[in-house]
Amino acid sequence: MRHSPLHALHQRTGARFTGFAGWDMPLSFAGTRAEHEAVRSAAGLFDLCHMGRLHLSGPGALALLARVTPSELASLAAGHCRYTVVLNAEGGIVDDVIVTRTAPEGFDLCVNASRREAVLVHLGGHAHGLEVAVRDRSAAIAQIAVQGPATDRVVRPLLSGPFPAYMTTARGEWRGVPVTVSRTGYTGELGVELFLPVESAPDLWETLRQRADPCGLGARDTLRLEAGYPLYGSELSESVSPVEAGIGWVIAWDRDDLPGGGRLHEDREAPGRRLIGFTLEGGVPRHGCAVYADDRPVGEVTSGNMGLSVGHGVALGYLSAALAVEGTAVGIDVRGRRLPARVTRPPFYRQGTVRREVTP
Repeated sequence: MRHSPLHALHQRTGARFTGFAGWDMPLSFAGTRAEHEAVRSAAGLFDLCHMGRLHLSGPGALALLARVTPSELASLAAGHCRYTVVLNAEGGIVDDVIVTRTAPEGFDLCVNASRREAVLVHLGGHAHGLEVAVRDRSAAIAQIAVQGPATDRVVRPLLSGPFPAYMTTARGEWRGVPVTVSRTGYTGELGVELFLPVESAPDLWETLRQRADPCGLGARDTLRLEAGYPLYGSELSESVSPVEAGIGWVIAWDRDDLPGGGRLHEDREAPGRRLIGFTLEGGVPRHGCAVYADDRPVGEVTSGNMGLSVGHGVALGYLSAALAVEGTAVGIDVRGRRLPARVTRPPFYRQGTVRREVTP
């Protein structure tokens, strides 16, 4: 198991740990519910050092991204971020990533911990003939997130330099240490992710811990599920296209060189399955729970949990396009009980607004 550079601090704080993508990471500190509520009401602090941080540079950097992503990135200005996906030749998702343009010929990629090696191999396989360098900076750069409505009050006083707008970055300093502040996140709240040299990360973490509650992977999962964000390995995989996953908006459809373009256009023109949400009362759905319609098994839950901010069970899963319609009544098998549920288009929660689309 790999350890974050903050691991010893988490041990002293009394964190409960769990294995995740080969890393021993905090599952919770004070408890998932308390941490979830802290992010929704004030601010939570997350260790994201397990994530992958890659850098592309050189005249061929943009061309390499065009070979592996379906987005239009040429118009991305320096200091701006964009969510997209890395695709295989069949239009399946190798990973979902945040791309940040750092210079005319420079791009940062934030990738999932479980997919760092796969993305590196994929980039290397498509870099032939291009003048581009791909560097893995994951071990040298730490990543810490602060998420929640109080983020500005927590972070801004500590850093010199400008504070970024949503989906942009800014460079600042903390006690003379360079810090890149990215206005991104995975919780459904406005927040920031901070990138800095790994040797300075423990001191910054301890300073932030006096201002925000430390949170583990448990709260990160309940928060992202309420926001309807897909998770690689649950909703996303190399067999799933971005159209099926409900993130077809990342695709620049006017491109004639889309990776996996044949399948993408087929999925767009003749919808098959679609990722959709479910709401239910009286039970907590979990990954793998069967979904029924008219006593027929029609799918299964890919992610499910109690919606701690909305007060009822919420889930994601794939259904045929005919069934993936808001309001469709289905049943979800939870521990042998088939509970009534309703198809609900995510998000279930949006920055202070609760959706209650449940079965009467």
